[in-house]
Formats: sequence, structure tokens, C-alpha cells
Amino acid sequence: MPKIAVVTDSTSDLPVNVYEENDIKVVPLHVHFGDKTYREGVDLSTEEFYSKLASAKVIPRTSQPAPHEFETVYRELMDDVESIISIHLSSKLSGTYQSATIAANAIGSGNIHVIDSNFVSAGTGLLALEAVRLSKLNAAVQDIIDRIEVLKTKLRLFFTVDTFEYLVKNGRIGKATAFLGTLLSVRPIMAIADGEVEPIEKLRGSRDKTLIRLAELAAEAMPKGHAVRGAVVHALEPERGETLKMVLEELLPFDELLTCSLGAVIGSHGGPGTIGVVLYPVS
Repeated sequence: MPKIAVVTDSTSDLPVNVYEENDIKVVPLHVHFGDKTYREGVDLSTEEFYSKLASAKVIPRTSQPAPHEFETVYRELMDDVESIISIHLSSKLSGTYQSATIAANAIGSGNIHVIDSNFVSAGTGLLALEAVRLSKLNAAVQDIIDRIEVLKTKLRLFFTVDTFEYLVKNGRIGKATAFLGTLLSVRPIMAIADGEVEPIEKLRGSRDKTLIRLAELAAEAMPKGHAVRGAVVHALEPERGETLKMVLEELLPFDELLTCSLGAVIGSHGGPGTIGVVLYPVS
């Protein structure tokens, strides 16, 4: 019987086979197109989402799982494991962490540990993967939690979007409001820092030039002399994703570099054309 189960939510954007191979339990968030509600990754695939988004007259809304959805998952897992580590997207951008915390408190076992990743997309996913790695090494629960908290301070996430329309209308633009008013002539590069969107740099030129600069900024953020783990995340643009991955691999010594598709929930906020990279040094 495994001692520790790792739970995350569907915004972690890891490939399905990665979740399955690592026994990571995924709790879906909800996507609302008009009066229709879908569970991300359950009722609505990534491909179906972008198809609907292309023809939607109104930008879709998203919402976190209700506490009872987490409670159901936790109770099922507790039949087979001793402890649960549950890692979720930034509490500054979603109520998902709060829902998970309410559920853990309702059960009240003391063996459910909910962590605010302070990140989104594969930033959360990489933290969940690290928790799995440590559990396979028979690390103690508190040691895993401590490692994740340290890793949160070393993780770096950079991304760019084709339009600010989605971030603005969904209220997730954060400190990047500084870029508004200049976007007709520039391409923005942003980061997730301290749990919210932060402006980094404004570029002029092609999308390819932006990808190269995105890779350079990410590489510059990594300490020298360390292997790196990370993920490239793209909104169903595999060629751009492969280009970004190739540039990154020329700049950094990777222990692992995943390629992920930006799912429906984060895609609702970033929009088509969003692409990013998440990295951390292996200590």
C-alpha cells in the first residue's frame, strides 16, 4: 500500500500519461460556455475546448471545484494511503486552494496536506511530480512538504500571449496592466511571480523572435552549474512548442523537459497563441 497519495487539479496541464504513470489524482475545474458547464479533461478535452473557443461569441468563464468534490476524492484515497499531499494553482488567481482546504478541514484527519503552489499550469504540475519522486524515495510527509515549499521559491514561469483580451476580461491581468495601451505595437513577455501575473518585457518583431527571447529569459533565471527540469506549455501549437523546446535545450542542461498542452481553464485566461515555459534547478 502506498503511504502517500499526490493530488492536483486539472490546471496542472500535465499530459494524461504523466498523471497515470505517477498515480497523480486530478480534480477537474469547470469551464462555462454560456449556460453549459464542463469538467476540464472529463467532459471537455483540450482539443474540444479550443474548437469551441474559436466560435464562441462570449469568452468562457471558469470556476473552481466545490469542496465536496475534493472531499469525495480525499475520502476515497484515505482507504488506501496514510497521507495525502494536495497541490493546487495559485490562491491569488483561483478559489481552488480554498476549496481543497475546506474539504481537508471537514474530514479533519490531520493527514491531508493542502499546498498553494503559487503558480499555474505546469508550474503546479511540476511540483506535484516532485512530490511523487520524493514519495517513491520513501521521504517523510513533512520532508516532502518542506521540499515543495523550497522549490516554489526556485521555480520560474515565463509566458507570452497573442492578445490581452482574455486576461483582461477574466480579471487575471495582475501587474501586467502596465503593458496596456502599448500592445498594438509590441509582444509582451510576462511571468507568474508571487502567485500573480507580472510584466517582464515588451518586444517588437515576430512571434519567432518572441519565442527566442522567452527561452533566453528563462535560461537567464536558472543558476549556473545545475541540471534543470521543466516544461514547455502551448495552446495546441505543437510546432511552436517544439521550436521553444529546441531553443531551450541549446541553452540549458536538462534532466527532463516535458511538452504540455495548455488546458481549457488556463486557456480561457490566456487565449489562443499562449505559450510558456516553467523551469527549476535540480539541487
